[in-house]
Formats: sequence, structure tokens, C-alpha cells
Amino acid sequence: MRALLWLARLWSTDRALSVLLGSLVVLIFVIPPLRVRTEATASLLVQIFFTLVFVSGLSATTPGRAAGTVILAGAIALFWLDYFNPRAGLGVWTVFARLVAVSLLTALVIRQVFREGPITLQRIQGAVAVYLLLGVVWAGIYELIGGIWPGAFRFSEAPRSRSELSASLAYYSFVTLTTMGYGDITPLHPAARSAAILEALTGQLFPAILIARLVAMELAARGR
Repeated sequence: MRALLWLARLWSTDRALSVLLGSLVVLIFVIPPLRVRTEATASLLVQIFFTLVFVSGLSATTPGRAAGTVILAGAIALFWLDYFNPRAGLGVWTVFARLVAVSLLTALVIRQVFREGPITLQRIQGAVAVYLLLGVVWAGIYELIGGIWPGAFRFSEAPRSRSELSASLAYYSFVTLTTMGYGDITPLHPAARSAAILEALTGQLFPAILIARLVAMELAARGR
């Protein structure tokens, strides 16, 4: 209980945005290379990270937001059930729960970044965290599409496990978000192609809209 209260106080300040950005950097850029040698350990680290992030998001929701509390708590439960019992057939449901939970967390961070007040370094870091969270969201969308329609993506080297598939689609998500497109992963299903187009557009439009909004908020704060 005290931990939740501490997390709630942390989320009431801009410091939480810096913590979240650092955690996302570890998840996206540090943990994936570990899969090459210690896949089991890396998968466990990913599970622990998502649990901590969702607990933080849970602490940021008020008691009146019952739906958000249920979504985040359900996502945490599904993650660990699927981790300890991968043969239970919860794969698609786990991906869907994670997608919804990360989307909710992204909305919470956006609210924190764009609330009234001067633009600080922590808020800029929070805006970068939102950009990274968008990549995580689309990775979940691609994984969900791949679970519903097997063969929706063509890989130059087929993933050998679910964790490798998740890592490959996360890589593809950020490559698409930044419109780099190396061609080693190709969307084949119409739903996958539509999602890739939408993510590429988001990757171009979000930074422009974000910068314009932050500049406007800073000018308004200075005017006051």
C-alpha cells in the first residue's frame, strides 16, 4: 500500500516522466540484445518491467477511474499467467491486454506532459517517452495481427519463439515509426499493411504537432 502511495506521489510530479523514459530506454535498447544469449532472463526482465510500469499507471488512476484500474490490473494478471503457463493458450489475449494497457498508459503520460504549467526538461523527456510508447503500442498491434492471421508478416529469418517474434515486431514497429524501412520484415496481410501506413504517418505527424504544442504552452506560460 505504501508503495502505491509513493508511486501516486511520484506520478503527481514531473519526475515520473524522467523515470518512465529511462525505463523505456532499458526495455527497447538494452534488453533485446540480451535475448541472444539469455532469452529466458530477458523475457523475465520484460515481464517485470511491464508489471512495474503498469503498477505505476495503476497508482496514477483515481478511484473514480474503475475501468482503467480493471484494465491495468487484468493486464498484469494475464502477463504472469501466460509467463508461468505458456501452454494455456492465452497468447492473443495477453497481447490484447498489453496493447490496451500500454495505450492507457500512453494517455496518462500525454495528460501529464500537456497539463498546465511551464515546460520543463522532465516534460520534454515525457514527450520523448510518448513517442517511444507509440512504438510499443504499434508493436502490440502487429503482434495481435500476427496472432489472428498467421503469416501476416514475412521475415527474412523466421522467429523461433514467441519472445523472438515479439522482439522482431517491436524492431519492425520502430523502423516503421521512423520511416527507415530496411525491408527485412514485410507486411503481407491488408490489416498489417494498413497498420504500417498509419504508424508511418504518426511517426511523421507526431513530432511536428508535439513541438508546436510545447512551444505554444511555453509561450503561454511566459505570458502569464
